[in-house]
Amino acid sequence: MNQLDHPPAGSTGPFPPPPVTSRSREIPVQREPSSPQPPRASALTQSYAAMQPRPLAEFNLYRPKPGHPDWPRLAAEAKQLADEILPTLERPRTGRHDLGRKLGSYRTVVRNYLDNRRRAKAGREDLRPLYFIWTTLRSCNFSCTYCDDHQGHKYPDLPNDGVLNTEQGIRLLEIMRTRTPSVYFAGGEPTMRQDLPTLTRAARNLNYYPIIINTNASLIHRWLKKESWKTWLADTDFIVVSLDALDLSLLNDMWIYGRSQDVLRNLLLLRELAEPMNFKLMVNTVIQPGHLQEAGAVLDFANDLGITFCPVPMNIGPTINAALKGDGEYLALADRILERKQQGYPITGSLRMNRRLLHSEPLNCRNTVKPHIDFDGRLVWPCKATVNVKPEYINVLDFKDVDTLYDYAASKVNPTKFHGPACNQCGANCNWAQNYTTDTYFNGLVHPLSMVRDAFEFLS
Repeated sequence: MNQLDHPPAGSTGPFPPPPVTSRSREIPVQREPSSPQPPRASALTQSYAAMQPRPLAEFNLYRPKPGHPDWPRLAAEAKQLADEILPTLERPRTGRHDLGRKLGSYRTVVRNYLDNRRRAKAGREDLRPLYFIWTTLRSCNFSCTYCDDHQGHKYPDLPNDGVLNTEQGIRLLEIMRTRTPSVYFAGGEPTMRQDLPTLTRAARNLNYYPIIINTNASLIHRWLKKESWKTWLADTDFIVVSLDALDLSLLNDMWIYGRSQDVLRNLLLLRELAEPMNFKLMVNTVIQPGHLQEAGAVLDFANDLGITFCPVPMNIGPTINAALKGDGEYLALADRILERKQQGYPITGSLRMNRRLLHSEPLNCRNTVKPHIDFDGRLVWPCKATVNVKPEYINVLDFKDVDTLYDYAASKVNPTKFHGPACNQCGANCNWAQNYTTDTYFNGLVHPLSMVRDAFEFLS
């Protein structure tokens, strides 16, 4: 038994099993014995919070506040976990051994770009994908207060029946790879799928690049000790961890989850593993009214530790929260993020994209560039967040490739000029980073040099 297995005084243990549930009967879901939901200020969480938190040597911009964690304690535990886990992991392919995968992806990027330029010049908007977002399942062990499936529902409240099994998931990856260079695994919580390592290995073998995982990271310290997860990090290029504050009790409330310290420990664990396992680590921060100082603390924390920061202004439905747009404190935070970007700190996306996103500027949304495929393998066409027009749900597994899929989808709803306020248009103005990514891509179709610069900045 190592020191992480010894509970602090007054606790039932440092890692008591979190509640993990799923409605799915079709895929294996990672399970641990359930325990009662801890209260907001659980004894264990309180044992990590500090009235005067101790900093790490790397902290310069970030100043820990009361309620933030005891960072040296978390860092020591993360280092111990890394020393235990790293020797057991399969190492990633690097250099010439991974060159073929990246070249295969780049060829698709160039092919799609040239094709999309021709389509754009002809006034068409059925553009081929830059990447696709796959909601691998709806189940989640969090129930975040801001959770939204783009249609006003919380993912963990939705049924999971019909979720693709492993074989179907691999077939989906094969079909989408015919014209798609990158895959973004999302949820729900994707790490609740036991077969996630099988799916990421399949994605790597199909020459997807980059392979991106969006996770709450709460379970990673457990799964990486399992034999079936030894390949997962070797096949993953980007891990995006959701982190909206650093105050532990606030996070417990915000996530409806009683073990926020696990996420922060696991973020430090992933930082320990990022270099030897050759993946890029990012934090995705939902910027919310009333919690702007905490969002700023995450920015400073990420900048100090060299973790890429991704700002996400909170939406209500498909538009930015109105309480943010006129808030002077929010505008000051937005300026700070842009200034850090100009100073060279790792902020995802281009300066232009971040400026437009943070200030909710009008965008040229080209949703087919980042198709959203639901948990059951259905493409939501042309957009999941459309308000005025009901989206079409099209089973991807019924098609042999993306071209035939897109041609059929466009015959159902023409995506050209779909973005807009009219009754036959989407009626939305989504303030999500993914939509501003499509705006950036469209700008790159008109200005090729900006596309090269943005792609290099994202992948470097």
